[in-house]
Amino acid sequence: MTNYKKKLPTVKTIILITAFPIVILLVMISCELFLRKDKDAFPVKFPCHGNMIIEAQYDNQRARMVTSLYFSFLGKNKILISLSGTGYLYNNKNVVVEKKTLLRNIYYDSVQESKATETYSLTSRQINIDSVDDFDWRISSLLLMNSFFLTGHTDTLVLKKFGDNALLIENNQSPFTLCVFNKNL
Repeated sequence: MTNYKKKLPTVKTIILITAFPIVILLVMISCELFLRKDKDAFPVKFPCHGNMIIEAQYDNQRARMVTSLYFSFLGKNKILISLSGTGYLYNNKNVVVEKKTLLRNIYYDSVQESKATETYSLTSRQINIDSVDDFDWRISSLLLMNSFFLTGHTDTLVLKKFGDNALLIENNQSPFTLCVFNKNL
């Protein structure tokens, strides 16, 4: 006759078996809360810099713009976008016929339309155009969003966190810049 004695778990073992999943669950909840706070806080603390290259072709007009962009949440649903760069108009033989300078600050009132899709409506409330900025109506309408050159116009943008220190800025057609945040600005 074989005696199979089952060893009963000790009190320490029961506590450890019960406590381990609870500790894991608490760590997961605290990480989720930390990440959620980080996502909510992003990116309002720091400005970012990015570059844009825009090419447009309408009928017989072809234009290209190479621009640096500065983007900052100013607080209280205000956003600043600063643009500096150069626009080019080409003829049908692909020769530059006009070269224009872009240098302006656009101040926006913003409304977050959707947290899930990170969509914002931006209405330009003030556009400060530097004296060297010579973008006229024709090149502006070819290369810029309306709110970049018309005060009071609204554009809808998607502002998505991209990695730990970048913001992808998109319109309804395509992404147009990747802004990198620098905490030292």
